[in-house]
Amino acid sequence: SNNMARRARLGVFEVVRCDLGGRTGRLRTAHGEVRTPAFVPVVHPVKQSIPAAEVAAVGFDMVITNAYIAMKGHGKEAARRGIHDTIGYDGPVMTDSGGYQVLEYGDVGVDPEEMASYEEAIGTDVAVPLDRPTGMGLPREEAKRSVDHTLRVSRRTISRGDRKSGGRIWAGPVQGGEHLDLVAGSARALSRCGYRLLALGSPVEFMEAYRFADLARMILAARSAMPAGAPLHLFGAGHPLTIPLAVALGCDTFDSASYMLYARQDRYISGDATRHLSEISEFSCCCPVCASHTPAELLAVSGGAERARRIAVHNLHAIKAEVSRTRQAVHEGRLWEYVMRKARAHPRLAEAAAVLAREGGPAMVATTPAFKPKAVFLFDALDQYRPEVAAYHRAVRSFSARGKAAVCVTARTGRPAYGSAALAGLERAFDSDRSGVEGGSAAVQFCQYSPFLGLVPAELSDLYPAAHCVESRARRDPAAFPEFAATWEAFMSGNRFEALYYHPSDRFLAHFARRTEGVRRVPLSKIGIKKDRSRP
Repeated sequence: SNNMARRARLGVFEVVRCDLGGRTGRLRTAHGEVRTPAFVPVVHPVKQSIPAAEVAAVGFDMVITNAYIAMKGHGKEAARRGIHDTIGYDGPVMTDSGGYQVLEYGDVGVDPEEMASYEEAIGTDVAVPLDRPTGMGLPREEAKRSVDHTLRVSRRTISRGDRKSGGRIWAGPVQGGEHLDLVAGSARALSRCGYRLLALGSPVEFMEAYRFADLARMILAARSAMPAGAPLHLFGAGHPLTIPLAVALGCDTFDSASYMLYARQDRYISGDATRHLSEISEFSCCCPVCASHTPAELLAVSGGAERARRIAVHNLHAIKAEVSRTRQAVHEGRLWEYVMRKARAHPRLAEAAAVLAREGGPAMVATTPAFKPKAVFLFDALDQYRPEVAAYHRAVRSFSARGKAAVCVTARTGRPAYGSAALAGLERAFDSDRSGVEGGSAAVQFCQYSPFLGLVPAELSDLYPAAHCVESRARRDPAAFPEFAATWEAFMSGNRFEALYYHPSDRFLAHFARRTEGVRRVPLSKIGIKKDRSRP
């Protein structure tokens, strides 16, 4: 019974904290726990330059190696010793089955059943069936053939009885490339088969071509079609620039050999770029390699292999630091701000951040905390789509207002409107105006507004994040805020006001007021309220 209970716990993914599509969590395997989000360094099973244990010691909980290469290089010896002893690492090990080799070379001469049996024999913790990756730019019919083949193989793999023993986690390979319906269908079918972890395949070509927006859509398609509690692995993602975006979109683990592949070309990974070592005049990193070398000294290290090894160690530290920063951003509820800041490093990455915002943000309301201990920062038009703001728009669009008239003035973010001196002044003005609204302030719905948040009724002005945000004060183009337009339309049409009081000199608000039909527009100056000059 103890063994059965142990096996039941294996492979359980526990979510600790969420923000956007990202989460911190724990993935339990037969050889230990993996903290997520997790970078999984690739370790070559035959000719690894840095011992796997040394790679993991940088701060990684799991490594990945190639079962196909292990089979060709070690054969039955790896099955006898086990993959952990073969690569010299006693922690969690994931094995790829050779799908990348299929993409590169075509047929690899190994049957999927044979490969699955070999992965079992070597005792891997997380195994991947021998799939057929979808290359970039394939016609839909050809891409569908790769998806169908992978699903057939995956169904046979997961259905065998011995797949359920030994605490092994089988990762279902999601294929489809840029054909998003195929990606979603693949993820849905694999989940129904019983795969508890999915892995999105074929992203390397997209990243090498800087098609980050397409990759973002692929991740969103896979994530939307799989159970919310299941972890998602992303093959081939190994640069600090892409890690926060991948996490925000819903990836929990990701692997790459980038740390060594770049190092062999004297390419040095930093948080915002990859630079050739000869271009660097000074290291800003404090890892053991950078702390003991100047760039010139490292470049002068004799022997390309030894120099590559040292650069690779630095690259591992750079990736680990990025994973830690991303985890902290999730912990603080600042993942949106962090991703948007990183997106400024490259225009193509900014395109992917726009996909996260416009196509993913509103859908992530359910996985983003409704309240956070810190204020949100609102910089530009993309921030109107962040989940906390989208949730606020939804609340206002369904709000039942009071009275016959609406008053709209500029929002003073950072404080609730009700009980404020500004609101009290407006109420006194309506109560003392004999020619104004019948019933005085009791018949008026008082609202502030923000280009980002839309309308802010006084009664909802303490709802997060209306009183917990800091906005950039730059002038705003009304055409850049469709969410404001949708909220304005829903609020005005849903409450059927007779009159709208506002400052016509406020160009942003006046743009929408002029488009509101059937409502009498009245300048606030008519009741003695001058324009608030405290904001631009």
